[in-house]
Amino acid sequence: MNNISQVFSQPATTGTIENLDVLMSQDTSLPNTKNPVAASLSIGTSSFAVSWAKKYYNTVEARDKQKPQQITQTPELTNFEENRAKIFDKLSDKLKTAIEIAWNSVEALLGEQIEQYAIDPTSIEPKEIATDTRNLYSKAIDAYGDREPVFRLSVLVGKDIIEVRRKYALKNPLLLVFVTLEFHYTAKILLGYLSETERSQFVPYLKIIDDYLHIPYGEINLAAANLAPNSKALSAVQHLLSYTTQIAGAVYEKAISHHQGYRSSTGYLTDPAVKNSGIRDVEIFQNYLCWCVLEGSIRPVQQELFPVCLMLYPKLHVSWDLVQDMLLILFWEISDRLPAEDVMIFLPYLRTVTEMFSSEVFEN
Repeated sequence: MNNISQVFSQPATTGTIENLDVLMSQDTSLPNTKNPVAASLSIGTSSFAVSWAKKYYNTVEARDKQKPQQITQTPELTNFEENRAKIFDKLSDKLKTAIEIAWNSVEALLGEQIEQYAIDPTSIEPKEIATDTRNLYSKAIDAYGDREPVFRLSVLVGKDIIEVRRKYALKNPLLLVFVTLEFHYTAKILLGYLSETERSQFVPYLKIIDDYLHIPYGEINLAAANLAPNSKALSAVQHLLSYTTQIAGAVYEKAISHHQGYRSSTGYLTDPAVKNSGIRDVEIFQNYLCWCVLEGSIRPVQQELFPVCLMLYPKLHVSWDLVQDMLLILFWEISDRLPAEDVMIFLPYLRTVTEMFSSEVFEN
């Protein structure tokens, strides 16, 4: 496989990107969210992005130093509908307890990060996060109890999840880490109350919420609405979105072959639960690339994706080498599936994101 510097050696000639040298002159405890400055993409833009990412990483480090498992069909499934009411009651009854236990796990994992990342402690409101978690999961449980098809859940609660996600992202994108982990741990606890067969039926409802929390669907739609229907950027994004799941699966399988025996804190790359999360993460990166293309700026990655990954991945023992390799594979997979003109639209942003997550940034 070619070195990343060889793959991205050509200067980008299309697209616009945020002027990162302006942001570098500001405090990097969190990227400025108020007045993004648009400038034409130049050969030096990637180096600015790397410098910014490196400075952000070093600032954080300095503060520190001061697919669910597949279920085999069993005869029990034939009686599942008879047990639906019982399962509904169990989930409804245990939800409040699960939320409380989950927050203890969130605090245990992220408590020390508050000072390291200069997060205002008053911006983290456990009761508000618990209320949002309860409201959204209650709707998922109700949909399950009412026999709503899984695909209907995105219609029933998609807008609500987008609003919840946006609320925390606007306060501080790093709050998304606390929120998504609260949902993750709550779901894990809820599933622990169910039998293996029961879990197989409820997991798809949880996945809808998980996807909407992690992927900025609302922001992508808003950015798309600002473009003309015949926009080349919009066309390229539409093409990529039709392949994101397929690409994510291919990227992850190749990453497994390159990192055999690799283990994060949640398990081996081949473990079903880890694989599901990993494929979802590759989809997340692709969606942020789409957001960047539609907005004509690296801002979404700079303000949300990079800080969130920087806070979460080390805690989960996800190596930057693995992330870098997955981004390189992602480039080849996108190149194989999209027309050359679409690839050129994504290339400036994919190159910049790859360099922001490179070893040059995390060399210390």
